Amino acid sequence: MEDRRTVGFEEEFLLVDANGVPAPKADLVLDWLRANLDPDESERFKPELQKVQIESVSGVHTSMKALHAELSTARQRLGAAADRCELAVLPVGTAPACGAAADVTTHSRYERIHHRYGEMTRSYTACGAHVHVGIDDAEQAVAVVNHLRPWLPILVAIGANSPFHHGRDSGYSSWRIAEQARFPGAGLPPFSRSAADYRERIAVLRECGVLIDDHMSFWMARPSDAFPTVEVRAVDTAATVDDAVLQALLTRGLVHTAIRKLDAGIEGPALDDQVAAAAVWTAARYGLDGPAIDPIGQIQVPAVRMVEKLTAWIADELEEVGDTAEATRLLTAVHQHGTGAARQRIAAVSGLPGLVESFRLTGEFAPAGMSFEEGG
Repeated sequence: MEDRRTVGFEEEFLLVDANGVPAPKADLVLDWLRANLDPDESERFKPELQKVQIESVSGVHTSMKALHAELSTARQRLGAAADRCELAVLPVGTAPACGAAADVTTHSRYERIHHRYGEMTRSYTACGAHVHVGIDDAEQAVAVVNHLRPWLPILVAIGANSPFHHGRDSGYSSWRIAEQARFPGAGLPPFSRSAADYRERIAVLRECGVLIDDHMSFWMARPSDAFPTVEVRAVDTAATVDDAVLQALLTRGLVHTAIRKLDAGIEGPALDDQVAAAAVWTAARYGLDGPAIDPIGQIQVPAVRMVEKLTAWIADELEEVGDTAEATRLLTAVHQHGTGAARQRIAAVSGLPGLVESFRLTGEFAPAGMSFEEGG
């Protein structure tokens, strides 16, 4: 079963100037990468919806150590390219400062998205992380997503990394989630009875005119239509590689715990839609520094308690693949040093240029012999 535990990672990054103002120069950075890297490596970097964003796409891994190494290298490559272009690349969920009107990436689908949603996308420069975990087939993918629904809010809280909006502290740990809530169908995915039921939901939303095609949805988890995976896209872009690997590790644990439950004949739980929405909002508002909502118990609990429930839920899976120690180490670091949002607030005490300098990706390469535990 080990070879089935595949994971891939997509990260969206923000291009800014020294003051944190978004810079629509993705084409410049991508051109530099294509000119200076081998094609197999440069093709990992993609344009995004806005020209202030660049996406990095990993390969497929079963080892978290290998994923960590690839994400580290990709960030270093991107940091080096931005340095050469006199820009900064920030691993954050939203832009620290306000920029000019969005510059649309030249791509027919992106242009249709902008036309459909208007100002909502013109001002939307949010960056997220997408975790892909391998599954057997579409039916299993839909059933797994049903099991993931109660745990997505606490993933949001752990990965919160977007406290700033238009140069101000929004008061939220993940303002990106608040931005996403404006789009139709955002939040937790609906419970679907089968793959056909899921496809019908997408078709209905497209027929209603709120999605541009069958490949689109705003839900935090979904069966991928491009790969044999479940795609979890709940969290902000991670502040560090360790934070990214933590999300990959927890998400893979949740997916394969769900498969265990399904093998035992246990379906995902039903949730009250309003309580589920409240759980997402609370996670975005407070991160780990306050309350959370247990969507199943329908009660408010400390966020740290939901983290404990999550790790207990996936404990058997973590133990089987040897991820228990790494999960403990990474979660302990978040509890000690705070989420990305908390660290952003500390870095911005002296002003947004301080945040840019503290968070920007760099082109410096770690020594080849650096251990997994030393990465960050």
